[in-house]
Amino acid sequence: GFNEIDYVLPHISSMYFFDKLKKGFEMKGYPVGDEQWFLNLPYVGNVGSASIYLMLDELFHSGKLKQGHRVLLIVPESSRFSYSVALLTVV
Repeated sequence: GFNEIDYVLPHISSMYFFDKLKKGFEMKGYPVGDEQWFLNLPYVGNVGSASIYLMLDELFHSGKLKQGHRVLLIVPESSRFSYSVALLTVV
């Protein structure tokens, strides 16, 4: 479950969708704790397809990552609200 994931990086186009995404995970039985979310949209803005790379780069350089941490990337397919995910492990 999500309790085994240290950080969740969602690519969303607007903060309007953040609560909806969070509630969607909860409704499916996968609650994500507030401390697990990592996003920079409020101060970087919507930079389209570069969003996930910029978030990952910022997290990498933040000093927060430790060996063994698991990072879930959530990337949508444009405007269809279907997502692709990648689970990364820090080595």
